[in-house]
Amino acid sequence: MSTIFEEAKWLLGHPQFEQKPASIKEFLGVGYLEIESKIRPGIAQALIEIFGEEVNGDRIATYEEAMVTGAIGIGKTTFASIALPYMAHWILCLKDPQDYFDLLPGSRIALMQMSTSEDQAVQVIFGDIKARIEHSPWFVENYQFDPKFSKQIRFAAKDIWILPGDSAETTFEGYNILAGILDEMDSHKITKDKDYAELGFNTINSRIASRFIDTTTKGHKGLIICIGQMKKGVGFAADKYEEMLKNPKAHVTRMTIWESRGWQLYLNPDGTRDSFWYDIKRKQIIPATLVEYVDNPDMMEIPAAYRHQFENKPEMALRDLAGIPPAISDPFISLTDKIDSCRDRWAAAHGDESPVKSNPSRPEFEDWFRGNGDPRRRAVHIDLAVSGNGDALGMAMGHIDHLVERDNELKPHIVIDCLIRIKASPGQEIILSDVRNVLYLLKNEYRFRIIDVTMDGFQSTDTMQQLRKKKFSVDYLSVDKSTLPYEDLREAIYEERLDFPKYLTYTNKGDTSLVEIAVRELQQLTNTGRKIDHPTNGSKDLADAMAGVVTTLMGDRGYRKGVSSQASRPDDAIDDAEWLRRQGITPDSLRGTRASIPGMSGLQAPILPGGSAGLMIPQRLRPSEKR
Repeated sequence: MSTIFEEAKWLLGHPQFEQKPASIKEFLGVGYLEIESKIRPGIAQALIEIFGEEVNGDRIATYEEAMVTGAIGIGKTTFASIALPYMAHWILCLKDPQDYFDLLPGSRIALMQMSTSEDQAVQVIFGDIKARIEHSPWFVENYQFDPKFSKQIRFAAKDIWILPGDSAETTFEGYNILAGILDEMDSHKITKDKDYAELGFNTINSRIASRFIDTTTKGHKGLIICIGQMKKGVGFAADKYEEMLKNPKAHVTRMTIWESRGWQLYLNPDGTRDSFWYDIKRKQIIPATLVEYVDNPDMMEIPAAYRHQFENKPEMALRDLAGIPPAISDPFISLTDKIDSCRDRWAAAHGDESPVKSNPSRPEFEDWFRGNGDPRRRAVHIDLAVSGNGDALGMAMGHIDHLVERDNELKPHIVIDCLIRIKASPGQEIILSDVRNVLYLLKNEYRFRIIDVTMDGFQSTDTMQQLRKKKFSVDYLSVDKSTLPYEDLREAIYEERLDFPKYLTYTNKGDTSLVEIAVRELQQLTNTGRKIDHPTNGSKDLADAMAGVVTTLMGDRGYRKGVSSQASRPDDAIDDAEWLRRQGITPDSLRGTRASIPGMSGLQAPILPGGSAGLMIPQRLRPSEKR
C-alpha cells in the first residue's frame, strides 16, 4: 500500500484524481476486497496482466479488449466480480468523472455486465459483484450505493452505475458505457440473422469507442472483457479469440484448471511436479523416456491427477480441464490430427505449394501442375453452386496412387491432385461454362486422364449434357442423401490412405486473410443424424468434393488397374522408436541426436510427416526442378 508521501506525489502528477486508486493487486488486499489469500493464482495473474502491476492514471486498464477463457471452474465468475468493482473504484477516485471523460454534467457512466439473459445476469455474477462491494471497507467508508435498487448498483454521488443485462440491443439504450463484461460468451442465442454475443460485443464496443475517445492512442479509454468457456472451435468466441491475439490493444488469457489453481497443488514430496506430457493434437501420452528428446509445440504438461481423464475421454478432458475446445461440439472426424497428416504427406511427396492459387473467384493453376499423360485414372467430383449469396462451388480431382494393406485387406491409397473452390461475389453468379472449361483444361491441355466426373443434382442437368458432348463420363452423386461417401472419406483419413494438398484461399472475394479451407471444413464436419453437415456460418464445399472423389475411387475397382501394392508393417507391440514413427516426429524435430534416442539406431526407413515409414509416393506432379 502506498505511503502518504507516495500518494501525494502521485496526485500531483494526476490532478484529475481526488485520491490515488489502488493497483489491482492492492485492491484484492487489506482495506479493499480483502480476499487476496483466497483468490486462485491464475485468476490473480490474469487481473494483473489486464489492469497492470501499478495503477494506471491515464486509463481504466492497460488494454481496450480482453478475454478470459479456459477450463470449467477456473474462476471466471470470480474474475468478473473483481474486475467490475475495481473499475468502479478507479472511476470513483476521480474528482469529476464526467469532466474527465468530456461528458455533460450529470451524465451517467455505466459499467455493463451482460449475460445470456437478464435473469442470468442478475443471479450469477451480479450477486457476487454486489457482495464484494458491500463487504469492502473502501466502498463502505467512501462510496456506498443506493440500497433502493436491488438489480442495479448506483453510486449516486458521481452517477456511476453497474448494470446487469442481456445481449438485446435495447439493454444498452441511454447509457454511456465505459466498460463491459460479456459473460458466457459461447452460450448466447444464435439465429439465422444474428449472433447475439457478437451483437452485444459490437454494441458495447461502439458505445465505448464513441463516448470515451483516447486521442493519445487513437483508441478509447474503456475496456470490454469476454469471459466464459470456449465450447467449440468455431463461432463468436473462437473468432474473437483469434482476433484479439492479433490486436496489440487486446489481451487474451486461456488457462487450464491446474494453472488456475496453481502447480503447488500438484507436487511430489521432493518438490518436483507430479505430471505427464501429452500431445494435445494427437491426443496421446508421450512416453516418459522420450520427453526430453521431443520438441513439439503441441506438448502439454498435465498433473498426474488428471491422467485417467485424458486417457479415457481425451476430447472432454481437453475441453473441460485444459480449456481447448474441439472444432465443433460433436465432430464427425474426431481424430483431427489425422487430417493434418493427410496434408503433410502430400507436401512431403510434392512440396508445400498448392497446385491451385488463392484467387477465390477464378481458378488459376501453378505452371508445374501437369499430368503429362500419366496413365493413372482420375475421378472428379463437383459440388455445384451458382449464387454468390450462398455456398461456394467445390471441386476435387484424385486418383489411386498405390494399394496398402489394412486389416488383412488391400485398400487404395488415394491422392487428391487438386482442390478448387469458387465463390462469386454477392449478387453475382458462378458461370458454369467456366467450370466446364476447367475440366477441359485439365483433361485436354494438362493431360490428366479423367475417367469419371460426378456432381450433385443442383442445376447439374445442363452441365452434365455439355460434358457428355465432350466425351466425359458423367454421373449424378449426392454426398448428402447417404452418409457412405463421408464414411469412406473418414475411413481413408483414419487409415492414413488419403493425401491432399495444402490449399489457401480467401473465404470471400475482398477478404484480406487466407484460410486453409479444406482442413477447416473437415475439422468442422458434424453428423446431424440425417447427413454430414457443417456448423452455422460454416461450409463443406471442398469436403463434399473430396468425399465424392474418395467414394468413387473406392467403389470402382477399375481405378486400381496398373496400381502397385505395398504391404504395411505388422502392428506388433511398439517400442519408443516406433512410437516416434507413428506420430510423424522427424529427426529434425528432435533436440537430441538420432543415435541418442532409445531404439532409433535400428531405424532404416525414412520418417515422413503423418507417421508413414518408408512410404514411396511417386513424385509425379512436379518436374524435377520443382521437387
